[in-house]
Amino acid sequence: MSYFYENLSYNHYDLYINEYLIIHEKDGKPVDALKWNGETHETLKYSPFPSAHFGVIKPYKDDIYQTLAADSLCHNKITMLKGPAGSGKTILSLGYLMNRLETGKIDKIIIFCNTVATANSAHLGFYPGSRDEKLLDSQIGNLLASKFGGRIEVERMIDEEKLVLLPLSDIRGYDSSGMKAGVYISEAQNLDITLMKLALQRIGEDSICIIDGDAATQVDHQAYAGQRNGMRRVSQVFRGADIYGEVELQYIHRSKIAELAEQL
Repeated sequence: MSYFYENLSYNHYDLYINEYLIIHEKDGKPVDALKWNGETHETLKYSPFPSAHFGVIKPYKDDIYQTLAADSLCHNKITMLKGPAGSGKTILSLGYLMNRLETGKIDKIIIFCNTVATANSAHLGFYPGSRDEKLLDSQIGNLLASKFGGRIEVERMIDEEKLVLLPLSDIRGYDSSGMKAGVYISEAQNLDITLMKLALQRIGEDSICIIDGDAATQVDHQAYAGQRNGMRRVSQVFRGADIYGEVELQYIHRSKIAELAEQL
């Protein structure tokens, strides 16, 4: 460890640019985390994300992987957050985006979603209403309502054009250039390579992007599984780019029930 810290400009582990390194004690307890920037290992630099909607968002109980995620969100144009349900992907993503929105760093949040029915579930059929009403009755509406404290607040943000819900079925031809937006690709495990490519090609230079999903256990259709999965391909293509960060969250914090359910 002494040798490592005395030679921080040497890439001991052949890390990609922006790849993280966690240093553990012999008992497995993490004691430090650094990032390779192409020239040296640098310490992580991030601030908590305060917002009126979520309060102050910061790594829960000093979760080292959430710490890496916070650093990536603060410093990269695009971050992919992976991990099981309850590991904090969504609250970190939305908390960061709301902080950026409330501080004027972005002008709106655009959510790309592919509203695929949950695997092995019964289909409820046609949902009435406008496009936004249909989406708010789907899984993305449930997710947003649960995080923002109810559907009314989500509808208010949509009415004020601070929040845009865009299904992947309508995404072709869209361009976020000039919008200064935070693009959030939710439940991204349900995108194949073609859909993911199309989504990322919509993002303008003045926008940032967060990809959130769990390609390991939550893929809901065979068309998005295995080597066809868009998240897997992004990881292969984008790693090493100086605008990209990727973190797989490890710990479930939602509840003891959720933690045990992961073992099913």
